[in-house]
Amino acid sequence: MTTRIINARLVRGGGICEQPLYIADGRILAVGGSLPFDEIIDAGGMLVAPGFVDVHVHGGGGSEFIDGTEEAVLNAAAIHAAHGTTTLIPTLSSYETERTVRALEVIRACRDRAPLCIPGVHLEGPYFSPKQSGAQDPSHIRTPRQEEYGPILDAYGQIIRRWSFAPELDGSLAFLDALNARGIVPAAGHTDAEFSHMSAAYDHGLRLITHLYSCTSTVIRRGGFRVPGVIESAWYFDDMDVEIIADGCHLPPEMIRMVWRIKGTGRTSLVTDAIRYGGMDDIDHISDPNGNVPYVIEDGVAKLADRTAFAGSIATMDRLVRTAVQKAGIPLPDAVRMASETPARVMHLDGKGRIDPGFDADLVFLDDDLIVRRVIHSQMQRRTQ
Repeated sequence: MTTRIINARLVRGGGICEQPLYIADGRILAVGGSLPFDEIIDAGGMLVAPGFVDVHVHGGGGSEFIDGTEEAVLNAAAIHAAHGTTTLIPTLSSYETERTVRALEVIRACRDRAPLCIPGVHLEGPYFSPKQSGAQDPSHIRTPRQEEYGPILDAYGQIIRRWSFAPELDGSLAFLDALNARGIVPAAGHTDAEFSHMSAAYDHGLRLITHLYSCTSTVIRRGGFRVPGVIESAWYFDDMDVEIIADGCHLPPEMIRMVWRIKGTGRTSLVTDAIRYGGMDDIDHISDPNGNVPYVIEDGVAKLADRTAFAGSIATMDRLVRTAVQKAGIPLPDAVRMASETPARVMHLDGKGRIDPGFDADLVFLDDDLIVRRVIHSQMQRRTQ
């Protein structure tokens, strides 16, 4: 069945245009022109953007993917799907191997029933710097050992889409090579790396930095001489991609704008890094059944219990886009691209993130205040055909 969408302001190609859009069987058939159709959707002048692609998200709606139950996976996915995310990569923090494996098993078993596309999983740890652990439980932080990660890659390499690690650790380059050999996207995160570590990792194929400015090293002085860190490496390597938690808390609007101006729309991805309470406005009681580092939620963000640092966000992707546009002054087409096309490219998600013929018909309808009014998920369309 072919659907014609009219009276829509399409966010595509770096601008906004008014053309009819044709979709069928979860795919975009054409932009503009006149094709036969079976039904019509009147967008009523709303903005229609590509569905958001969140490549770093731990949970939402009271559930986290590490919970290791189908109910948790589907509940967290549903919360983000309602806020315009049509492709989501569940993120698992540092835990004991058995717990991580159980979560991988459950996600693999139920992802085809999720209300959005789950192309794979992001392992955020456990190979991190203890000094940059953030909200990660320090008791689970360790150095990479082939006898540990090798069996995980053998058993779950097809569902692991990305793995964040600290490039300065002993054995990190061998680990990086193992990821590249399986087509898994490596990312530098929770790291105290210096430029020499980042340069060596770059030579081994590293092209992504996990939540820039959050648990990433910066310039230090040694014997009076300045030594650049991860943040400086992001600027130095032109083709290094970065992601930012653009909730207006982890990075204030002026820093969001700065990253956009330096790295550009095509190298900057917006990510929620949402934890269990993502997408929830009223939170009276905080508990963490996973026994992770204690935190509190206030001022629209999760903080460590001692309030010395953030512990993750409660944002959804639509909030990130609003923050980028309304507070950081980034043009809407650029903000949308950083929430869709750019993360799709970084994660090698062909057919995602653009309103173009042949791409998946993942669409989010936004009013002038950038509030989500309707979402079309290609995943759901195909199931109902």
